Amino acid sequence: MRFVGACRPPLTNIEGVGGVAFNPLAYVSNPIGKDGAGLLGNTIVSKPNVGAWHISLPDSDINWEAAGVNISFFNRLELGYGHETVDVNVIPGKIEKDNFSAKLNLLPENSFDMAYLPAVSVGVIHKKTDFVGATEDNNQDYYAVATKTLTNLPIPVILNAGVLSTKGYVRGVLGFGDDRDEAFFGNVEIIPIKDVIVGWEYTEGTDVGNNMSTHSMWDAHVAWMINGLTLVAAYTDTGSENLYSPAPASAFGNGWVISAQYAF
Repeated sequence: MRFVGACRPPLTNIEGVGGVAFNPLAYVSNPIGKDGAGLLGNTIVSKPNVGAWHISLPDSDINWEAAGVNISFFNRLELGYGHETVDVNVIPGKIEKDNFSAKLNLLPENSFDMAYLPAVSVGVIHKKTDFVGATEDNNQDYYAVATKTLTNLPIPVILNAGVLSTKGYVRGVLGFGDDRDEAFFGNVEIIPIKDVIVGWEYTEGTDVGNNMSTHSMWDAHVAWMINGLTLVAAYTDTGSENLYSPAPASAFGNGWVISAQYAF
């Protein structure tokens, strides 16, 4: 079961992928429902989902803006685009990053009439940054992810887990290293009342060579859905801030996140 009441995960995350804030979900974004009402009334292409994010990390004087859109085909293939603008106080100007993504749902949830089977998807995100200090300015992330909505509990729960393969330093905002590293990510999303989701997500840290390490990060969030609009507020922790230390930073402190999403 993908939706409970009016809940419509996944969102369009900060990289334009159907997920939560940082992590992808195995579900495609804004799938065509049983009424078959996709884009312009067709049954092949979904209506788009759009999202905007603001992340404030005051420990490091970082303001991170993102906006994205995605659309799906046959409820199996999701294509997305996201643009990020990162303002770091100690770096002149703003860093711009583009993300082009594709997600393929290999196994829909409850396939073969087996209620315990999760949805399983694989995906790729091509990332490009204009950070002048990047040793490499573009590369790809790859991921595999499984998502399951549990409806036989007192309240619905969405569990999500996957593995990300990346060369990105700070998700590619500051460029890409020589080495590829694999990181675990996961989510727990609880639906205590209709139209409200309370959740937690985690992404493991990575070491991509060239003395480029990114600390693990997590966030706790609440989402409120009003018809096609979803509003999100979150607290995020990216590790003890060391942006101003001599070595390349691996952590950027903690702060708050807000987002507005719309499913057409």
